[in-house]
Amino acid sequence: MILREPRDASEACDVIAIQHLAASYADAVSRGDIADACLTYAEDGELHSPTTEPAIGRAAVTTTVTATCASLEFVFQTVHQGLVEIDGDTARARFPITEWARRSSDARPIQFLGIYEDECVRTSGGWRFSKRTLVPRTMGRPEGLSGRVIPLDALRAWA
Repeated sequence: MILREPRDASEACDVIAIQHLAASYADAVSRGDIADACLTYAEDGELHSPTTEPAIGRAAVTTTVTATCASLEFVFQTVHQGLVEIDGDTARARFPITEWARRSSDARPIQFLGIYEDECVRTSGGWRFSKRTLVPRTMGRPEGLSGRVIPLDALRAWA
């Protein structure tokens, strides 16, 4: 099924804003700024994953993502071009992701491929995730993540 194209310029701007939202989450997680990443969720937003209990509310999402990343030396998440369907002040989106990580305890490399099934809501602060469901596709031990981790001191958070 091919999603319909945006009806007008306003809807096209909404599609871009939601794609930007997904990229903002991946960027913040990759920088290790979990609090910043979780600002992409609405105050009552939800995170659902097969490896954690449902997290309801931004504070719970932050706690869950923080706990998930705590044992990792680094996480590098890329979000691929997604599909977005606008319906007034709500939207549905689907974003494939690739994530590379390395465990702190034993330097085990991890590669994860999955898809976020998203529900979004327009808030006074812009589009936010009202519900994200992570659907795993595969996880494995890739070759090539045995190198030195370079600190992210050169990157800065955008204001």
